Amino acid sequence: MRFGVLGDAKIAREMLLPAIRAAGHEVTHLGRRHANADADPVWGDVIVTDYDTLLADPDVEAVYIPLPNHLHTPYAIKALQAGKPVLCEKPVALNLREIEALEAACTATGLYLYDGYMVRYHPQWKWLQSLDIGRRESIQAHFSYPPRPEGNVRNYADMGGGPIWDIGCYPLLAGLMLFEGTPRLLSVSKLAETHLDVEKSATALIEFGEGQMLSMTVSSAMSLSQSLHIVGTDGWAKLDVPFNPPEVATGRWATTADGPSLLLGLGKEEVFAGCDQYQLMVEDFVMAVQENRQADLRQSRMVTQILSEMVAR
Repeated sequence: MRFGVLGDAKIAREMLLPAIRAAGHEVTHLGRRHANADADPVWGDVIVTDYDTLLADPDVEAVYIPLPNHLHTPYAIKALQAGKPVLCEKPVALNLREIEALEAACTATGLYLYDGYMVRYHPQWKWLQSLDIGRRESIQAHFSYPPRPEGNVRNYADMGGGPIWDIGCYPLLAGLMLFEGTPRLLSVSKLAETHLDVEKSATALIEFGEGQMLSMTVSSAMSLSQSLHIVGTDGWAKLDVPFNPPEVATGRWATTADGPSLLLGLGKEEVFAGCDQYQLMVEDFVMAVQENRQADLRQSRMVTQILSEMVAR
């Protein structure tokens, strides 16, 4: 499949470009705000053009969108209306009106749209979902990184910046994958950046029904760190690096059958086979397009609802 990429973004250069190539496909077009500027050499021999010209080019079979958050929905809709299936970076929308507009565009065009949650494809999540630790009761999730440099799009609220929109989706998605209910925001505490119009950290408590609770903290003002700990009635499990795992990822777990020494200790280690979760995502995206799958934005709708409430409170 021939991909066109809207935006010379770091994630596109470092993650999706290698993933598309490793999956056996190619990036043939790169869309930029300033098409006459030099593109990063990593793109190789691609056609560099502006966004709208790329979308109109019949040689482009699918579009990947790594633009700033506030541009995801408008350009995803433009791509769908131009006859291109879309792989879009998260968050695919910044409010429920945008989700509804995306769903309408997918229905009208019959084309596939996927919001780029690569974590769904890593085997550590299938392991966690299948692990018997009794009824799952509590998840604690943390995702943080240091402050972004001046001028970074993550520093501007009107661009969908701040850690809630940037990375809050990942702990929420973990809750949706590990619990079965519909999320409901109970509380959120935020700290504002002193010189920016976005938050620098947020901690939220979210209920998924029947007492299943997700406690999540996201921050753009702390050390780089990720963790996820789930506790059930008969044991617990942890993912050491849940969202951006190394090539070989690890997790830990213990059950009541293991006894107090493991339950209160480090538990047992699980090592996952090396994989590229971005490549697996691209492979499934292409298969979905070939199979004429319908876009499914139900989880995206719930994530958008909760994140919107966190920002507004």
